[in-house]
Amino acid sequence: MAVDKLVDSTQLDADLTTVANAIRTKGGTSADLAFPAGFVSAVQAIPSGGSGKWTDDDIAMRNYSGDIVITVTSTVEAAFRSAREITSITGENLVNASNSYTFAGCKGLKRVNFPMLGSLGAYAFDGCSALEAIHLPNIGGVNGWAFQNCTSLETAVFPKNGGPTTRSFAGCTSLRAVDFGTGCTSLGNNNTFANDSILNVIILRRISAVVTCGNINIFTGTPFASGGSGGTLYVPFALIASYQAATNWSTILGYANNQILPIEGSPYETAYADGTPIT
Repeated sequence: MAVDKLVDSTQLDADLTTVANAIRTKGGTSADLAFPAGFVSAVQAIPSGGSGKWTDDDIAMRNYSGDIVITVTSTVEAAFRSAREITSITGENLVNASNSYTFAGCKGLKRVNFPMLGSLGAYAFDGCSALEAIHLPNIGGVNGWAFQNCTSLETAVFPKNGGPTTRSFAGCTSLRAVDFGTGCTSLGNNNTFANDSILNVIILRRISAVVTCGNINIFTGTPFASGGSGGTLYVPFALIASYQAATNWSTILGYANNQILPIEGSPYETAYADGTPIT
């Protein structure tokens, strides 16, 4: 896969000479520049990367574009923040992106493939306004503000997810369906889906107990909220009565237009359960 060249060595040599001459002029000398002990050897020791894949020394450089592949297993904070020209990211070995703002502000990002990722930090995709669908098959939880203001995001699938937290999906104004899989235990307690005006399907596959709804303001500005047009909650048939009686769920599902339906026999029974993106 072709990617942008990080460094043009010919241009770099010329630029460095220009910088060096400017320093000499400023200092009123024509002598060779002196560097601190170990400086040159430290620069020479930096790996160069290659093969069209990003390595550890590249990860903090965010001037990327197009479709990229990363080979690191973890990322630093804000590793790709505001890299606006990236269109897709693949990281088959990426297992940890727990630092904040990892991909925040990547406004051209449409596709993400992280099959091994188990940890995702706060604000991870905040403001990725072109991202249309997300599926993270091994994610352990969705931290606060992780997908906030992803205004093109329509569907999200997290088969092993432990549940979202504060404003994880706030401002996702195109969101229509979320599948939280069997691992989800809670939908948080503070504006998780705030102002997601077309959110109308939530799929909760946990079969042992009700997924906790910490507060009805989780759904502020959605069809699940008071006065909303009515969203649909899919849960295991055996738990329907428990959801109808559960704190906050009993209030939300009491609105005339809202529905709670069994996963069994629905279009969602097998679809997406393994993390296949919703279509």
